[in-house]
Amino acid sequence: MKENYRNEVLYFTFPDFDEYDNEIVHAFSSREGGVSTGYFSSMNLGIKTKDSRENILENYRLFTEAIGVDMNNVVIGNLNHGNNVRVVTKEDAGKGLLRPFSYVDVDALVTNEPNLVLTITCADCVPVFLYDPVKKAVGIAHSGWKGTALEIAGKTVEKMVSEYGCNPADIIAGIGPCIGMCCYEVSQDVYEEFLEFDYLDDAWYFEKEDGKYDLDLSRIIFGTLAYAGILPEHISISGLCTCCNNDILFSHRAQKGKRGTMAGMIMIK
Repeated sequence: MKENYRNEVLYFTFPDFDEYDNEIVHAFSSREGGVSTGYFSSMNLGIKTKDSRENILENYRLFTEAIGVDMNNVVIGNLNHGNNVRVVTKEDAGKGLLRPFSYVDVDALVTNEPNLVLTITCADCVPVFLYDPVKKAVGIAHSGWKGTALEIAGKTVEKMVSEYGCNPADIIAGIGPCIGMCCYEVSQDVYEEFLEFDYLDDAWYFEKEDGKYDLDLSRIIFGTLAYAGILPEHISISGLCTCCNNDILFSHRAQKGKRGTMAGMIMIK
């Protein structure tokens, strides 16, 4: 991914999305550029963390200003590690941040309306960005191992097809920073959740001698998106491990739960 600095805020973008800068805004935050302290330091965008609301709102102000979107139009997923996808309209502007949620268990958001800042939060889980430059529709999904097992990335593509008439072959996708295979050791029960994914090759896991497995969530999601009809050449993987890079990215595993949260955002101009 491409590193961007603006007003001391560090954030990441996908080069393949950048060619559509005149049509969309997209970004994934880092730890840098905010006002939070301690293990929340400093750009904590976790609305459900125990950081002060004052700090969180100021961090959102700083981040949205840096990427050039209106904080009042942020719409946040009310995450629960499921595969529910919400269609977002202008009536949702501000929900989850400046207004109360009117929905629960929503881990992905889609819209074709301009100026709505679709937002999900992550700190090891996988942010998945989607844009159809033909139908002018966007989506974003939060995909932890449970959401990945429920194929939330594919469900989000299906929602864009059913709601906006998108052709998956037109959609470009970005799989953002997340815990990498290098750091993501799981037990056999988690590994077995993916055994029926017959569209995967064997490179999505590494079997260890102690009965544990290293999983590559990004590779699994790549397979899910391709199975949903997105062309492999239209799918970017960041390759940036949150656990390895917990100096600039929050990581639930590296920080043993004492951490803030990053945010992924996408908006149609």
